[in-house]
Amino acid sequence: MPVFSRVRDGVLVLTVDGDYTANELRRVGFGAFEAEGMPKKVPVLLDLSGAAGLAKKSAQDIAATGAIFGAYRDRLTGIAVVASADVHGLFDGKGSFGSEAGVKVKPCLSHAEARDWLLKG
Repeated sequence: MPVFSRVRDGVLVLTVDGDYTANELRRVGFGAFEAEGMPKKVPVLLDLSGAAGLAKKSAQDIAATGAIFGAYRDRLTGIAVVASADVHGLFDGKGSFGSEAGVKVKPCLSHAEARDWLLKG
């Protein structure tokens, strides 16, 4: 299973390592949101820096990934997506990912940048 979740310093971190499907991310993400002790409002750091083939994902795949977060948009304070610069356009908040997620989205190059943006929220 290449998708992992954890809460670190009040931020829900979802990490994708290798090839993944929207269904895997949905299962892990929904499990994390429903976990006992999860804050009612939480920022999300989606780490796609280790995701394989991200640039080759279809528009439908990107929209489906955003929809996972859209199901919990009332609980999210924002989503920072850590990924390589060549795919930042997929997560700039103006495309299908941001539209489906329904919250503020920012593509970032590092965890530090993502956390800084999320915690300044």
